[in-house]
Amino acid sequence: MSTKNKPQVFVKDPNFGWVPAMVMSQSGDKATVKVPQYKDEQSITSDGGASAKSSEERIINLKDYAHKVLPLQNVDNNNRLLAFADMIHLPYLHEAAILYNLKERHGGGNPYTRTGDIIIAVNPFQWFTELYTDEKRAYYSNKLVWEDSQKDPREGMEPHVYEVSALSYKGLAFGGGDQSILVSGESGAGKTETVKIAMNHMASVQEGPAVALSGVLDPVVQRVVDSNPLLETFGNAKTRRNDNSSRFGKYLQLQFDNSEAGLMAFGPKTESKCRLAGSKGDVYLLEKNRVVVHDTEERTYHIFYQLLSAPDAVKAGFWDKLKGTNFDSFKYIGNTTTTKIEGKTDAEHFEQTVKTLELINVKGEKLTAFMRSIAAVMQIGNLAFQEKGGDADKSECTTMGEIKDLAGLMDVSEDDLVLSFTERTMKTKTEQYKVPLNKTMAKDACDALAKEIYGKLFLWLVQEINAATCAEDNYKEGAMSTYNFGLVGLLDIFGFESFVVNRFEQLCINYANEKLQQKFTEDIFRSVQQEYEAEGIELAEIYFDDNTDVLDLIEGRSGLLALLNEECVRPKGSDFDFVQKALQQNKDSDCLITNKMDRMSFGVHHYAGKVMYDADKFVSSNQDLLPIDLGDLCMKSANFIISADMEKKAAETSGRGAPKRGKSNLVGATVWGKYKTQLMSLMNNLRKTSSRYIRCIKPNMKKVPILMEHIPTVEQLRCAGVVAAVTLSRSAFPNRIDNAVVRYRYASQWDPKATPSKSTDSMTPQESAKCDIEAILSHALREKETKSDEGKITKAFVSGKTRTYFRAGALEFLEANRMENGLDAPATKIQALARRFLVKNSLMDRLADARNAAKKKKEEEARKAAEAKNRASADAQKTAQEEQKRIQEAKKKKEKEAKEEAERQAAEIKRQAALEEERALETEEKAFLKELKKLETEIKQMEKDLAAKEKVNDKKVKKAEEEVESVEAQRTELEEKHNEIMREASKIDKGEIKSARKKIEESDKIISYLRKENKKVREQTDKMKEDLQELKEQNNRLIEANASAGASLDSLDKQKKNIATHNSKLDENLKKWKSQNSQLKADLENRTAYFKAETRIRGEYEKAMEKIIEIMEAKCDDATLIEDVSNTQMQCEAIAAQKGSPTVSDD
Repeated sequence: MSTKNKPQVFVKDPNFGWVPAMVMSQSGDKATVKVPQYKDEQSITSDGGASAKSSEERIINLKDYAHKVLPLQNVDNNNRLLAFADMIHLPYLHEAAILYNLKERHGGGNPYTRTGDIIIAVNPFQWFTELYTDEKRAYYSNKLVWEDSQKDPREGMEPHVYEVSALSYKGLAFGGGDQSILVSGESGAGKTETVKIAMNHMASVQEGPAVALSGVLDPVVQRVVDSNPLLETFGNAKTRRNDNSSRFGKYLQLQFDNSEAGLMAFGPKTESKCRLAGSKGDVYLLEKNRVVVHDTEERTYHIFYQLLSAPDAVKAGFWDKLKGTNFDSFKYIGNTTTTKIEGKTDAEHFEQTVKTLELINVKGEKLTAFMRSIAAVMQIGNLAFQEKGGDADKSECTTMGEIKDLAGLMDVSEDDLVLSFTERTMKTKTEQYKVPLNKTMAKDACDALAKEIYGKLFLWLVQEINAATCAEDNYKEGAMSTYNFGLVGLLDIFGFESFVVNRFEQLCINYANEKLQQKFTEDIFRSVQQEYEAEGIELAEIYFDDNTDVLDLIEGRSGLLALLNEECVRPKGSDFDFVQKALQQNKDSDCLITNKMDRMSFGVHHYAGKVMYDADKFVSSNQDLLPIDLGDLCMKSANFIISADMEKKAAETSGRGAPKRGKSNLVGATVWGKYKTQLMSLMNNLRKTSSRYIRCIKPNMKKVPILMEHIPTVEQLRCAGVVAAVTLSRSAFPNRIDNAVVRYRYASQWDPKATPSKSTDSMTPQESAKCDIEAILSHALREKETKSDEGKITKAFVSGKTRTYFRAGALEFLEANRMENGLDAPATKIQALARRFLVKNSLMDRLADARNAAKKKKEEEARKAAEAKNRASADAQKTAQEEQKRIQEAKKKKEKEAKEEAERQAAEIKRQAALEEERALETEEKAFLKELKKLETEIKQMEKDLAAKEKVNDKKVKKAEEEVESVEAQRTELEEKHNEIMREASKIDKGEIKSARKKIEESDKIISYLRKENKKVREQTDKMKEDLQELKEQNNRLIEANASAGASLDSLDKQKKNIATHNSKLDENLKKWKSQNSQLKADLENRTAYFKAETRIRGEYEKAMEKIIEIMEAKCDDATLIEDVSNTQMQCEAIAAQKGSPTVSDD
């Protein structure tokens, strides 16, 4: 049975995602299809089964498909796939159509495909030189930027990254608004390379049309381009998926001097007035854990292998212990089978790294300190520990030689180093003490220090790059430091992640992708809105789902972020409690998934699919706190990178400032809190720009050319939001076809008498076509019309000015009728007549060709005779020319000999002059040597003077050291006396003291909490202006109550000091102490009244906070302020729920 005219569709397949098929029959919700069987996945294509080895029939349940309709293939009349460079022109745009369109272009060596304003870049795993030549750069620059066009300049152009960079520059230079390019994709999809291609092209575009091919860049621009790969060296690593995988997010802002850009809009486009002036970069979520552990088939960061591959002389210049070392010398590094990254060895990369560091002024002592901090990270991994004296709770270092080397690297004492790993300082409100660490905890402390140092040096490098490339300091020697430069941002950030086991890092990454998807959806909605307006279609036809519900679950008032931060603050906060609270407080959320088989996990229904998260170590990962001892150790280091507080400097440099929440005594600077602050800043910056999108796709996991694996590609399309964008753009009308095609294709299904066209002779061709189409489709799709309860009829199509838009199922209905209405016979007859005409024409052509051949033969013979005659004449002429040439050569030879004689004489004169000049130089050299000898004598005298001064200084240093030893002895004596007093104090019963101290500490915590929270409320209330005037009286009552509580606190503090003083004289003053303790009890009983009053005040405070939030949400535009106040209220409620109302016992 012929399948040529059967509807060509796609069906779901468990092995290949989507496969082409032909519908053989359909009954109700079941359809019988024939599925061609190809030799392998790469051979599967839309060709009607022409290249298939066999076929099989399947019964398809239409309920498994949207609107119970099988998606149609984009094929021609011979069932051959129609591939489009811009998928907006696909008649049937859906997930399967996108997959096969990309596959066809990828197999044909076209890595870039356009979908409206989105560029989809499929990694070809090979370099197409012809796509990135200077001529190609100039072509896109001139067409898109420098040449005027009345239509879309992209029409007829192949999609390219250069298109995005050129249009972004054009938007800034001629539109005046800041731009951004958002590049996303999974590891190995080519994000980093795509960003480099776009940035390099923008550097050439800004030079203007006249120098687009010059290849010569301004020194500042060259520094921007060359310094960018530095971050790859320190932030990229080899993974299973990618040899050069970025393990951090990056937002690079290219700064342009557009002070004269307004002139370009009115004059000829012969010169660029918008020039690249510099760049600034921000980084996000560096994978610090890779520093201390990595998969056996992966590598840690490139810089470690590069440093160890450098020549011994170079390594010894940084640290003498590096000489003779290799990868196996350091446990954090380990051996690797990878010898080259992107075609270069690690040694070659290191040479380039040092040159680039010098370009940003990291050289000399700076470079040495930098490399020593890297060596310190490697050295920390070599430390080992064991139980101390058989006590499993204590540990001691077994590699003291490694400790000594590390101490030298960090410029700290060996004792401080050992103690910081084997002991931990614990602080309470009133005291500080040390606890020993077991060998496992000691090793964890080593890993924590290594990650902290690497994080510091990475942030330091980012700041050095920014200092060397930012326009404020480097462009025109800082003359425009206060100018507001135009920006083109390049965002290279991790794509959506879903693994077998997903942890805290994956939740952070997917949260960022949810925020970016929200903006992506907004931008796509805007473009669809503009298209509908241009076509004259009502905007009410657009329906789409956003991801607000997912973001509410993650960052809402009782969302995952707030609950996790609460567990990090709570004294006994745990991963289990976090999961249970999250499930309980968000049980009504459709986006939260409960895992009944594992109570330590939960799931989130992200825009790209469901992801299950293992909450193990969520709390510790969110805290990421460096122990006090290790922090103090870093501060003691003489290495300025190790001792610096880089996060504080980064906040000051970026102008963000520290997060407001960091001031609270309840919530520390958690990883998620800091990341959210960064992300909010990023999103605010992006929303001020016009954004363009590049979605990078990794076509196969084998990293080979040509091959495209269906299922991984489809998953990436979903994760990149491409499918969501298609769903949004085709939400109301999944299919669209040009009006001219509709009128021609479906005219056979029209009865003009039953449904006449409203077109008139006075109409334009466009208006007439629209009227005809409305008549044709109104008749053909009458069965697909729907009627509402109010009697309103909704048609299955909408006709625009140039295109017709079809609702779900309408186009499939038309195609089925077109096939069933007997079109086969007319088509066959037309084809027979056409073939007869072609055969007849072919015979006539052959006869004409024979006559022409005979005529050409005679002409050829005549031509050869004429050529023979001309050759004889030419030979005679050639002989005469050769004789003339011989005479001229003889004349030239004589002239040459005369010239050479004259040159010889001139050379002799010049030689004599040179000899005289040489004698004069010898005389000057003797005088110079005499002067040099005199200077050497003076230098020796100065060295003697310097040695004498050094001796004097040594004596002074020795005297100072003796004074220090004396002070140390005094301190030791005082500590012994203190310990003796404490031993005496331990002999008495401390029950009553402990009870009193506990009550004091409780009251201290509550009053301190009320003081700080009241201060925050007062500061926020000042900002509310007239709307918060009615709350001032309540706030004043809080201030008065706090002042009263403060007075009581001062009294209690004095009594605490008295108790401490009396404890040193326990034998003599025991009776007096008991009397004072009784007085203290009486005072504490008096506090009961205060606490009851404070309880009522706190109730009023909570009501006031609720009213503040209501007013702020209604009238305040500052989203950050609203969020801060909301989070503060939640913390207060959490404390109240945990501790209950403050009370004082009668004990």
